Amino acid sequence: MKRTRCGAIAVIIGAALALTGCNAIPGSGPVQVGLDNLQQAEQQVQYNPDGPAAGASQEDIVRGFVQAATSSEDNYAVAREFLAPNYASQWNPDSDVLIDDGSRPFTANEDGSGTLAVAASAKLDVDGFMLPIEPGESTNLRFELERVDDEWRISSAPNGIILDTTMFTTIWSQHQLYFVGPGETLVPETRWFMTRAALPTEIVGALLAGPGERLSEVVHSGFPTGTALVMNSVPVTDGRARIDLTGNVLEASPTAMGEIRQQLRLSLQTVQNVSGFDLTAEGTAVRFDSAEGTAEPQLVNDVTDAAVLSGDQFGTIVSGEFIAAGGFENTLGDYDPSAITLNPAGDAAALLSSGGVTRVDALGVVAIDERTGLLPPMFDRFGYIWTLQSSSAQTLQATTRDGASVQVAAPWLAGRSPVAVRLSPDGSRIAALLSDEHGSQVLVAGVVRDENGVPVRTTDEADVQLWATGAPVDLDWVGQTRFAVLTKGDSTSRVTLGGVGLLPIDQGSVQGGVHLMGGSARTQLRVLGQRGDLYASQASGWQRTATDIAVLAKRG
Repeated sequence: MKRTRCGAIAVIIGAALALTGCNAIPGSGPVQVGLDNLQQAEQQVQYNPDGPAAGASQEDIVRGFVQAATSSEDNYAVAREFLAPNYASQWNPDSDVLIDDGSRPFTANEDGSGTLAVAASAKLDVDGFMLPIEPGESTNLRFELERVDDEWRISSAPNGIILDTTMFTTIWSQHQLYFVGPGETLVPETRWFMTRAALPTEIVGALLAGPGERLSEVVHSGFPTGTALVMNSVPVTDGRARIDLTGNVLEASPTAMGEIRQQLRLSLQTVQNVSGFDLTAEGTAVRFDSAEGTAEPQLVNDVTDAAVLSGDQFGTIVSGEFIAAGGFENTLGDYDPSAITLNPAGDAAALLSSGGVTRVDALGVVAIDERTGLLPPMFDRFGYIWTLQSSSAQTLQATTRDGASVQVAAPWLAGRSPVAVRLSPDGSRIAALLSDEHGSQVLVAGVVRDENGVPVRTTDEADVQLWATGAPVDLDWVGQTRFAVLTKGDSTSRVTLGGVGLLPIDQGSVQGGVHLMGGSARTQLRVLGQRGDLYASQASGWQRTATDIAVLAKRG
């Protein structure tokens, strides 16, 4: 078959072809041996690039090779045509993916090699974890070339592939793998997988392999250690994924079996054409019998309406109307707070004022932390109020209502002065917004707790999950894996939606934005302006929904 240029023709399997996309996985009969290398599985979005043209220059060969690597068909067979015969089998396309803007200027070197300057924004590793790349100078990728039958071929190249953002999001898709945190809470972890027929197999395999490094001490899996697929394949028939595991899955307790059920159900829910699953242990059906007194792990509840302090009244704004909140012994406005954080249930508040952090609920008022220089407090789902000083952020304090407190070490914040620090809604991650030479950055670490949810420490290291332009202003989580960042430029404040293992999205600017509330979805984002105007996210912009707001409260 004659090949056509990738940029001109792309065979994209849409709604109709997607129905046949799983034909590469057996649809009936016994489970068959799967592919030894899942990276060679059929792409459901397949490009048909050209091989090398006769008389092509060194630059043409390098650019053609990069373009050809958009197709994984037959183990990147077309891309390997650009490689010298003795190197073609050595190149490893599966090591990582660099995601860039697509410009890639080429430089021919005096020694006969060539260099591509790649302005990479993110990197995806072999396990599907994505991390952003620090802005600044381009990454220079060196390609060595030699003559083969009087034609240029590549004799050495960086492993992995390079894709621009549009191409990457066409070929790859994000999925959440679910693990279990303290308090039987389901905690998602974002992984990226190539969109292809082997996707159910890859997701189940990744679940069995367990969480990544940052969550390895934070969450657990219901699957007993050593549990594996009997065959390296998860066939799908009539929308049902058939998952046959080794016999040690039967060692799971009733509680663990409930965790396994929820992990599989939620992790597979975003896979096209998979509406459910059947679990077997070496061919024998596995039953999910709930033990008396046990409950399956659940997702955290969504945050809904924005809570604000207007004058001396505290309440929510619903459809543009202010509704005063009850349930607090004292009026929150009496404390002249500069920041308010509600607990997940919304029936207790942690207030930051000139006297420190105070807890207010229906039972009374409790002084939590009277130190100066405190950042706005956090309220986790286990009832702890978290406080920290920007000047000594490497140690956080978590305090219960009765005044018992624990010190929580955050060594990754040593020597840093964060502008805002926030816990994720499930309490499994902690994010910090800091200033850096490029403007702002967000660091995210895991929160290690005991079996009762008592915080012990954070992970020793944190990952930069976002770089943003402008000086840091505020930060909040948007659901369990995303966060929103407010930064300030010369005259406006800009909102950027980032996340753990996710590509950033520019949410536009708000004049004079000073505080931000995340909620559980982009539509729940709220920004408070310096003149007391409250803005809601609307399509590609922001709409003013209220005025005379003194404080925009956060939740959690």
